[in-house]
Amino acid sequence: MRSRAPPRARDARGPGMDAFLEEDPLDRVGGGDSDPLGASAGVGAGGAGGDSAGAGQSGPLYNKDVETLFTRWRNEKFAPELLRFDTDVVEALSEVVEFVAEGLEEEKADGEGADAGGGDPHYLLRCIDMDRVKYLLRDYLRIRLWKLRRWPQHYLEPGSLELLSKAERTLVVKDYWELKKQYLDNKFLSGLPILKQKLDDKVDLLDMIRRPDLDKNVYVRVVADDVDPIEVSPSNTQGASAPTRGSTVPLNRGDTYLLRYRQVRHFFTVPEHDGKLVLV
Repeated sequence: MRSRAPPRARDARGPGMDAFLEEDPLDRVGGGDSDPLGASAGVGAGGAGGDSAGAGQSGPLYNKDVETLFTRWRNEKFAPELLRFDTDVVEALSEVVEFVAEGLEEEKADGEGADAGGGDPHYLLRCIDMDRVKYLLRDYLRIRLWKLRRWPQHYLEPGSLELLSKAERTLVVKDYWELKKQYLDNKFLSGLPILKQKLDDKVDLLDMIRRPDLDKNVYVRVVADDVDPIEVSPSNTQGASAPTRGSTVPLNRGDTYLLRYRQVRHFFTVPEHDGKLVLV
């Protein structure tokens, strides 16, 4: 079997998000003769190829991009709004998994894989590991697409576009909403008075644009030290004679809290707080 050098995920550009959204992500993400976690392929921490200092080392190296993708996927799954798209991690792991798939196919063609001798456990474990990363990539994109289709007008506003990838801005949100507007216009909007044909009217506190519910309750776990406490506003209760002040909640590492998403939102939207809390 011919040897290949693993790709440098941080330096070389992998498949872009345009390819992910134009085709099924599972068709764009493949595998190779190394496992995505780096347990048997020497995939360096922080990228597919690692750094030059670890190039001469023998033994497995852990690819931290997989752990980062798992955190991004879990936060995206439980957050009521769309979070910032992590282009670097998605493109890096897409390239790694494609490299892994090619290597596994070569081993299978050379008779060194699962079809030879009743199945090689090492080969099977690498296939399972590759499928696990493929699932994370696919589900991460699928969750984001679901949110974009649910609130397309909200994410077309200038303040929200920075959260999206280039393909999401053009292929998904803009094109999807334009087609939906044309459909609604052909069905019934064209028969209404001109003043009643708008889909983005706002009168006082009434807004036609659907937006994510930032007051939804979420579970958060503290995974960093020295996290600043947060101010929690009191809940409205029947029979309260006067408004009460909020209380301060300390955030201790390892503890899990049930809070309104709005109260911890800055931990997931401000880059300097990234990685301090995770949604569970």
